[in-house]
Amino acid sequence: MLVRFTSQATANLLMFDDVARALLKIVGKSPTQRGVITVEEMAPALSHLVAMAEQEKHLKEGSSVKETLPVPEVGIEPHELIGLSVRAQPFIKMLQQAQREKKEIVWEAPKDFPAHK
Repeated sequence: MLVRFTSQATANLLMFDDVARALLKIVGKSPTQRGVITVEEMAPALSHLVAMAEQEKHLKEGSSVKETLPVPEVGIEPHELIGLSVRAQPFIKMLQQAQREKKEIVWEAPKDFPAHK
């Protein structure tokens, strides 16, 4: 399921519900069908997202043993999983721009997307 984030300050942002759920929880919001991040909530939201990105960076740097994946014979190169901090970058940029222009961010999904049980 896709979640659409919109703001008058930026272009629309689409993301999968699992990533949107994680980011909304980090900024203190519930993963409901519709919601809003007000201008007043943006500074704390940004600080939480930046802290998450820094923590992920330190964890990644701290791992001394990197797994080496075998290269399959179909020409696909091994790659690292994309972390949440990388996936959060467009959302962080949206928050920064919306905060500068003092415009709220609204999200909408086809339905509520709470954690799977």
